[in-house]
Amino acid sequence: MLSGADWMQSVANERLGIPSIKMADGPIGIRSWTGPSSETNREGARNKVTTTAFPAGVAMAATWDTDLLRNEGQAIGQEVKALGRDMILGPTVNINRTPLWGRNFEGYGEDPYLTGRLAVAYIKGVQGEGVIATVKHFAANNQESERHRINAVVGERALQEIYFPAFKAAVEEAGVWSVMSAYNKLNGVYCAENSFLLKDVLQKEWGFKGFVVSDWGSTYSTAGTVNAGMDLECPAVNP
Repeated sequence: MLSGADWMQSVANERLGIPSIKMADGPIGIRSWTGPSSETNREGARNKVTTTAFPAGVAMAATWDTDLLRNEGQAIGQEVKALGRDMILGPTVNINRTPLWGRNFEGYGEDPYLTGRLAVAYIKGVQGEGVIATVKHFAANNQESERHRINAVVGERALQEIYFPAFKAAVEEAGVWSVMSAYNKLNGVYCAENSFLLKDVLQKEWGFKGFVVSDWGSTYSTAGTVNAGMDLECPAVNP
């Protein structure tokens, strides 16, 4: 149960009666779960998924409307269930620090407080439908270039005041059921094997009771990730 069963679901445990968790990528709609985009988006691909494309997260943030975000989360949760999935990989709450970051459109802008308010609303909408929300990417995943190798060097005050607040609100106020770790290193340690992030802050300080899932291909060791508090490596080792 520590590794994915395929590209987008966990391994079931029949002996204990634990079903597979079927995931769908997000956060501004449901993306195909049958494989990587390079395969599902190519011309003639057979595994198309028809779903609603919601407005970009940064556009939703411009409304400052938490009720709207909760309604969006509820609608996405309903679509997840309708398509036979259990979990949406969203919301994205990383701060838009650089204009070249490839996921700026997913997030809610530069303001940590606003991002937290909207994330809480989105998560409550999703989880109110009995669907698992996944707040991502923990933490300081704010640029696209060298995202698998970059070492984000961030001081304690900046972490607490800028990069952590939305994640903290997602855990403490929304009761998010899953947190996704990031590709990058934070202060010299990969996020997937960073016990400061996953144990000290997430579990001990914020009281997180859910499970931590890796970003796809963001684990770089076995013992290091397990010992740091990573629960589920995705995708499967050989998807």
